[in-house]
Amino acid sequence: DLFKGKRVVLFSLPGAFTPTCSSKQLPGYEKAYDQIKALGIDDVYCLSVNDAFVMRQWGIKQGLEEDMELGTLGTKKVKLLPDGACLF
Repeated sequence: DLFKGKRVVLFSLPGAFTPTCSSKQLPGYEKAYDQIKALGIDDVYCLSVNDAFVMRQWGIKQGLEEDMELGTLGTKKVKLLPDGACLF
């Protein structure tokens, strides 16, 4: 349902706070977000096998801007998707 009717970029990571994920992957997508959106992509999502609390703290530590509006996934650009139970 989250992606229904949308064009999205979804990338996944082995874990928040891991060296390469924190230094290359998430920052790279966050930096390229506006360019990706200009290609007609509706949203960019980052999926990882962490719970929502860890993902939020990692996003804050990475400098992602929080979106406190109701119904959002918590960040303005790249959306962090927790999958702590590995169900995705």
